Amino acid sequence: MTSIINAVFFDVDGVLIDSLPAHLQICRDKNRQYNLGLNIPTLKEFKEQVRNGIRISPMKYFFIAVGFPESLAELAVIDYERHFVDSYKPPLFPGIKLLLHDLSERGVALGIVTSNTLSNITCTLKDAMHYFDRRAVFANDHPPGLSKHEALLRGIEAIGGDAYNALLIGDQPADLKAAQLAGVRFLAVTYGWGFSQKDNLTDRVSCPQDIADYVLAQRPAIQ
Repeated sequence: MTSIINAVFFDVDGVLIDSLPAHLQICRDKNRQYNLGLNIPTLKEFKEQVRNGIRISPMKYFFIAVGFPESLAELAVIDYERHFVDSYKPPLFPGIKLLLHDLSERGVALGIVTSNTLSNITCTLKDAMHYFDRRAVFANDHPPGLSKHEALLRGIEAIGGDAYNALLIGDQPADLKAAQLAGVRFLAVTYGWGFSQKDNLTDRVSCPQDIADYVLAQRPAIQ
């Protein structure tokens, strides 16, 4: 029997925020600034790399994945953390605020587990942050040092839930692995960075509204 989903944890980039074009653009800009002469991949090329399991987070590894030497990747991260949101302004995917509203209205606890920084996600999500239980919001630097599966387990404990009734929504193989390690269910989105319709995934969706339909179909009806 399928368990009722009481808690949903979201990866952010590629799930809530359409940030891959902006991430590749900052790579192009830093490539020119550092005179590296790299051929920064297209969206399609980069997504294929992610599907094949290349490490891209935290952000240092994104820069390394497109060819930056480690020393310059670390330098680029400093500017990324200071200026990315204000300079590149990645948008929310269409329908995200409605999705979060619908889940919250039906009593689903909402959390975040991301490898981005807390400042970046807060500045981009803005007022949508109020849908999330602050005890269940985990970023690369908040608190530092937690893996994704550790953050998931801590978030579930914080809201008084259990892994059996929790769901992680992500767009990369690393997210799937984190869910498996934490013992929670996983829903893949194919509109993000790493998964596509070609992947052999039992539970997957192609747009934010499909997320709401998936979760709410397994919730008791409101009387």
